[in-house]
Amino acid sequence: MLKQQKAKIIEEMEESLSSAHLILLTDYKGMSVESITKLRDELRKVNGEYRVIKNTLLRISLKNAGINTDDRGSFDGTTAILFTSGDPILALKAFYNFSNDNANIPVVKWGFMERQFITADQAKELSTLPPRDVLLAQLIGQMQAPIYSLHAVLSSLLRNFLHVLDGIKDKKSN
Repeated sequence: MLKQQKAKIIEEMEESLSSAHLILLTDYKGMSVESITKLRDELRKVNGEYRVIKNTLLRISLKNAGINTDDRGSFDGTTAILFTSGDPILALKAFYNFSNDNANIPVVKWGFMERQFITADQAKELSTLPPRDVLLAQLIGQMQAPIYSLHAVLSSLLRNFLHVLDGIKDKKSN
């Protein structure tokens, strides 16, 4: 590979990684070109990208993007990188759904989510969370619950008072 080609790859990766919300390094050993293409298609649906890249070029790209990888994990073996500037949970779900359907290949080495280091176990755990929109809806529901409860109590007091007045009216009319 020529120096110009390497510099172009580093520049493209640096640009993509600097705006990424999720970066996962994976070991794709045992995957065919067909299955990698299938994984890329699944990730593209959720605004994710999956690229096979040389470890040295990846290390340089991450450093240039301002992501500190010192003492984080290994760059050994075959490495492919998953990254997304969209919802990281959707990308994780798509990745793990594919991995579970394909004998747990590829395997997550480690990664970054919102520039915070995550292990393979943490990535797997995060993939079980609901998407961001669902979490926001649940949060809003929890915030509105006390207001609805107060409304129900106050309206039942008013309703009970009206029933008492209605009972008094019926008693006096007899």
